Amino acid sequence: MYRYSGITVKELLELEPMKEAKILAGKGGLDRRITKLNVMEVPDIINWVEEGEFLLTAAYSIKDNPTKFDELIPQMNKKGLAGLGIKTKRYIDEIPSNTLKMAEELGFPLIEIPLEISYSTIIANALTEIVNNQTSILYRIDNTHNKLINMMLNGGSLKEIANALYEGIDNNSMAIKEYLFETSVILCDEDKKKYIESIIETDSLKKERFSYNFNDKFLHTNCTDVMGDEKINRITIPIFTKDREYGCIYIWEDKKPITPVELTVIEASTPVIALDLYKKLSIFEIESKHKVEFFEDLFSSDENRHKKALERASYFDFDSRLGYSVIVISVNNYDNLNCYYPDASNFLQQINVRLLSIINRILKNRKERIIYGNKSNSIIILFGTEAGTKDAKIKQEINSFCDELLRYAEYENINDKISIGVGRNYKNTHDLWKGYREANRAVECQKRSHEKKVTHYDDLGIFRILSYEELQPELQQFYKEILEPLVKYDNEKGTELIETLKNYFECAGNLKKISEEMYTHYNTVIYRIQRIKEITGIDFEDYEDRLNFQISLKILEMQENERCSNKLSR
Repeated sequence: MYRYSGITVKELLELEPMKEAKILAGKGGLDRRITKLNVMEVPDIINWVEEGEFLLTAAYSIKDNPTKFDELIPQMNKKGLAGLGIKTKRYIDEIPSNTLKMAEELGFPLIEIPLEISYSTIIANALTEIVNNQTSILYRIDNTHNKLINMMLNGGSLKEIANALYEGIDNNSMAIKEYLFETSVILCDEDKKKYIESIIETDSLKKERFSYNFNDKFLHTNCTDVMGDEKINRITIPIFTKDREYGCIYIWEDKKPITPVELTVIEASTPVIALDLYKKLSIFEIESKHKVEFFEDLFSSDENRHKKALERASYFDFDSRLGYSVIVISVNNYDNLNCYYPDASNFLQQINVRLLSIINRILKNRKERIIYGNKSNSIIILFGTEAGTKDAKIKQEINSFCDELLRYAEYENINDKISIGVGRNYKNTHDLWKGYREANRAVECQKRSHEKKVTHYDDLGIFRILSYEELQPELQQFYKEILEPLVKYDNEKGTELIETLKNYFECAGNLKKISEEMYTHYNTVIYRIQRIKEITGIDFEDYEDRLNFQISLKILEMQENERCSNKLSR
């Protein structure tokens, strides 16, 4: 049931019937654990054994070919058997020297069993010890579970949970770090505290999120930490469910080694701790949901809903005397998630939770008045500033906040999965719906461009007009009438007329400069301009013609950025 159940080979040899048994080889494997015993009476026994078994044999099945051991020992070792007990002097006089050498090198215990001791006596005594050991482990696990569950039911904190585990490991230094809100509890001697704080902070930044390939047999990891002049072994145990890691338990063996039973008890307790952290996450998400409902009423054009939001404003720390900018953080390619992730909703939830915990962490060290919550595939933030603050100062503060958020997102490996849009700052609460719409339009434009991660609505230029969803059908028709013939010609002939046209406007019609910018002969540029005129009918002397083609080029740029974004998401 647990990989630390059973008894070791060394403990088997201490049982009364095995007092006269001799270790022939494999002393390095005496700590291998025995979970069951079996008798070998057939030469192909390897097909019928399991990990943790200790085999008993008189070697009858291979008495005519003792060198068969040379083949069996590596196979038994590979299968994870605990060892082999052999009765000699009956069918074989001795174990071949090559076999003994091989077992010693592999650390695979070969035990000589006294001829007069029956298998049934060995098996009965060993199984009794195994059952007693297992009962003891189950009792300790049950006792620890009950203690932790009672703490949870009584509203116990993470520190109380840590204290319960701390007592069970005889006050070895330990810490619990949870990743949802980046909180930690450290229990240790005062002189080690600063070292442990540094270790768990560094370790949490190295974590690969959204990767949960845990193997049941290797739940914990071991490494060595240096604290002052001491080198101390550290055991790291993940707190996780089947698809999410909530944090880690760290134990340092600075007082005494942790026994296998203690380790098993702690590992078996991690689902209970995960449940407690999940409960806190659920509360956090419910609070966030209420904030989003508040936002929806606040952004509503319905006067009654807006008034209702202002009545509840104090519950969400909203101050109507401040000016607010709306920031929207959106998960990229949300509509395509189902194509690439089997459990897209859970994947999206994990990203949102990480973003919410990042914002929560940032706000501990910042003075701005910020309200935030998650809605579907996005996080909505109201960034409050004092009335009278200049727009340039507001933009600087928002950029500083977003830069810090993106740095943390990079640590979490989600910075490439999000886009950030920022609306204008509004002093009147009735105008906040405009800021929300602007932030959404900014983030959609940002997704089509890969030049920066944060886009302010005021920086969109002409795209403020071109990004209106209601205009898209007209814009597409406009593009088809003006520029599409030239695009088709380039695609069919492999020419660069579109690029030449872009450079024509960027270089204000200076053909010599176009030639230099495109590394193209001057006469070739003249020829291309002539072909553009013939294909499109453009009159470069006519102001309206020039304007129409410049707008069409911007529409084409939007289309190309969108296609590029879709390719990157695949």
